[in-house]
Amino acid sequence: MSGVRRLGADREHQGPRRSRRVNLRLDEVEHAAIAAAAQRTGLTPAGYTAEVALAQALGRRPPEEDNLRPVLLELMQARTQVRRYAVNVNQAVRELNATGTPPRWLMQAVALTSRAVARLDAAAVALTSARRSRAARTTGIGTGAGGR
Repeated sequence: MSGVRRLGADREHQGPRRSRRVNLRLDEVEHAAIAAAAQRTGLTPAGYTAEVALAQALGRRPPEEDNLRPVLLELMQARTQVRRYAVNVNQAVRELNATGTPPRWLMQAVALTSRAVARLDAAAVALTSARRSRAARTTGIGTGAGGR
């Protein structure tokens, strides 16, 4: 999925399967903290724990909070609305061709489309902003940190 994880997705799988297993025992507070961090990154608790442990062991960056998830969900919902509109337009054209008059609900469909396109525009702006924010955090530009 080109870098985008499903909510609750496990980490990247590899073939052949990994043959070694590490089992952890946590108290309720520790588990809740890991589960919350995993949810923020879009991973399962097991996937998150493995990714963080490997990042530490191999000197890599641990998984970051997935601040693009809400924007991507909004884009998917808006896309669904636009597809529904396309179906409505096809139905309206069919009725117009058959009767010579547009259907009564055509104006409602146009309003729905206008709202969906506005949602797509807003989501695109938010996605651009989130990408710039992520790039600034990664490079240290605009953070005052001079890199991390």
